[in-house]
Amino acid sequence: MSRFVYGISMKTEYDKRLLRLIRIMMEIRTIPRQTVADMLKKLGISKSQYYEDKKDLAGLGFEFEYSRNQQKMVVTKDRILPVENLTFSEQMALVMALRHLSASGDHILTYEGLRAAQKLAMGLPAPFRESLFEGMVLNEGFGCRQEIMDRLQKAIEGKWRVILLYQRPEQDSPSEELMVPYHIFFKRRALYTEGYSYTEEGIRTFRMNRIQEVRFETQGFAVRTDYDFGTRYLNAFSAFPGDCTEHVKVRFAAKVSPFIKESLWHHSQKITEDKYGFLIFEVDAAYPREVMWWAFFWGAGAEILEPEWLRKEAAETIRQMGRVYHIE
Repeated sequence: MSRFVYGISMKTEYDKRLLRLIRIMMEIRTIPRQTVADMLKKLGISKSQYYEDKKDLAGLGFEFEYSRNQQKMVVTKDRILPVENLTFSEQMALVMALRHLSASGDHILTYEGLRAAQKLAMGLPAPFRESLFEGMVLNEGFGCRQEIMDRLQKAIEGKWRVILLYQRPEQDSPSEELMVPYHIFFKRRALYTEGYSYTEEGIRTFRMNRIQEVRFETQGFAVRTDYDFGTRYLNAFSAFPGDCTEHVKVRFAAKVSPFIKESLWHHSQKITEDKYGFLIFEVDAAYPREVMWWAFFWGAGAEILEPEWLRKEAAETIRQMGRVYHIE
């Protein structure tokens, strides 16, 4: 039976090794402030396996080390690969593939992915070079200005606090948010930045197309020791992350069961059949309401069983929907 790591299926031992190397690179890029011991625990491997993987990555051109002075993982070499023998249409297709993630995306894409697309776009002839990445990829695909993305990335790299002028959907005018940006990433059709909000006193996620302005503060910051980007988003059933999870159980009718069984919806899912032939779907999710919203997609073929508070909320939501359609 296959497992998923960062949304990629693992089937063979070779796949597991390859995907472990990918995960190590992603961990170092997205969560540099962790020790070797932290990495070993997260990956579930021995110290000897870790150093063997580190050697393999060095052979591929990716080298890193733990800096005691900076108290974080530091990339010392990241091999530059020339783009060779790509036709104009192939290069266009790769750039536009990133844009189309915004239409159906269900993946975590970090700033490195966006920067790679930008480099590909810069290699295209005019007029595509000037407008393709910012116009079609960022503005149309993600609804974000390049200036906003670049300023946030600069703050992340320089360890600066920023003031965001942020437009919340429920507010008439934008408000200021004092925060520390940790990451830029793509999830569920949009670009986000996540970090510690001094305004709300906690880890918060901000949708980047709602950011109207980014102002730098000279005061530096330290990433919280309890913050783990990978774990937070591994716990998300869809878009909403969290450090803790709650167990959710959904019962599916026989007519819906084949559609549920043929896909992996979350890495923690467990599927069984009860004595009446119904399918029982169980999952540990950071934001249980996302499971409820997903269950509504299947109409009367799905029933929330646990937790009890979510079952009651689902019933009340259905009653309100009935009133909208004038159903008693």
